[in-house]
Amino acid sequence: MTAVATAYKLQEVARATAFEHCAEIPRSTEEERTHYAAAARCYAEINHHQDVVRTFKLASMFTQAASYCFDNNLLDNAVSIIKKHEAQVDLDTTECIKEVARMSYLESKELE
Repeated sequence: MTAVATAYKLQEVARATAFEHCAEIPRSTEEERTHYAAAARCYAEINHHQDVVRTFKLASMFTQAASYCFDNNLLDNAVSIIKKHEAQVDLDTTECIKEVARMSYLESKELE
């Protein structure tokens, strides 16, 4: 049973890697973005958080990257994304992350 689970995990990694490779082949910007987004979704299925965020960023999908971080308890990463790309992140997403971050940092007394 472990071998089957490992095989499925490797299949997902291979699929994500294939989408990333396709995105790197020069084509239209929209096609590149679509491939990076597909790679991000594949990485999300296997909980490779850093790869999800990296490929969403490569796709210039900063709202999705910030939301993914927020949804997976990577609050510092979500805050970093909205600080660097606030103009490209949905306003509701930005406000939600900021509000939770303020409360979290206040609770841990890390507020500047």
